[in-house]
Amino acid sequence: RNLRCSHSIHNKMDESKHEIHSQVDAITAGTASVVNLTAGDPTDTDYTAVGCAITTISSNLTEMSKGVKLLAALMEDDVGGGNNLMRAARTLAGAVSDLLIAVEPASGEPRQTVLTAAGSIGQASGDLLRQIGESETDERFQDILMNLAKAVANAAAMLVLKAKNVAQVAEDSVLQNRVIAAATQCALSTSQLVACAKVVSPTISSPVCQEQLIEAGKLVDRSVESCVQACLSATEDGELLKQVTASVVSQSLGDLLQHVRQYTSRGEPIGRYDQATDTIMTVTESIFSSMGDAGEMVRQARVLAQATSDLVNAMRSDAEAEVDVDNSKKLLAAAKLLADATARMVEAAKVTVWETQSMSYL
Repeated sequence: RNLRCSHSIHNKMDESKHEIHSQVDAITAGTASVVNLTAGDPTDTDYTAVGCAITTISSNLTEMSKGVKLLAALMEDDVGGGNNLMRAARTLAGAVSDLLIAVEPASGEPRQTVLTAAGSIGQASGDLLRQIGESETDERFQDILMNLAKAVANAAAMLVLKAKNVAQVAEDSVLQNRVIAAATQCALSTSQLVACAKVVSPTISSPVCQEQLIEAGKLVDRSVESCVQACLSATEDGELLKQVTASVVSQSLGDLLQHVRQYTSRGEPIGRYDQATDTIMTVTESIFSSMGDAGEMVRQARVLAQATSDLVNAMRSDAEAEVDVDNSKKLLAAAKLLADATARMVEAAKVTVWETQSMSYL
């Protein structure tokens, strides 16, 4: 009976640890989402989306706290283990509280306060996962991840310096201010990328966390492009403009995203689905931004349909080659879901095109 009881407690502890890990994943992903969503001008911020992310963080923190109390009680034989776990949980809760205060629209806190609070959540999450023995095993991967994020920030810092040189020689004050604003946003977006990397590093195995880091990378890419364009408009000095290039930042950013994708593929060839997936993501954004342009929407819908077809065929091919029957069924089910979702999106695009054309005749 004692053996059975011990086995039951062990199983309950394992179950509790996995649940806590899942909740910490959601907290870090939600935190990274808040960082990304509040990146721009406050007047352009989607506060509904920010609210959803905060709700995700809060609800998971509540459930995690319950799980930690249960696990700490079950760990009573482990001298100090329960107390250390509770302390780590309180530290994480405090870091979350600091973030929620910092992102309040009325708080007036500087952006760096938000980024610092987010970074603290990442560190506290890592500490908590270590306490329950659920930390990511590949610490070297995390170290490289942070170094690559810092390399992007360093490359962007050089670009910002070159942009400031352009601003100094710009004769038009409007164009000069545009360069300064673009350079400032470029520096800020890379700080956000480093903060996001700190947040999701302890939970990088989570696909949602990987998505948020990739999203932070896209924000850097856009801000770098805006900075270069502002410089090109501000001066015709060829020597100065030659130094204002996005290539080093783009290369560093590419290295970071490649590193994240390598984790996703667990060392397997990463190119099989990447091109089609990237096309689908890009074209989906383009369809929404092309509202009102019927011709462009039709063209984008065709590209989307082709990219989806390529991805679905690749998934079906892998399913046929899969030895594990369950994995094969999952791949086929995912392929069907993707095909059905895309068909609905293309159909919705067609309806929008028809409505756009109908309006133009009125």
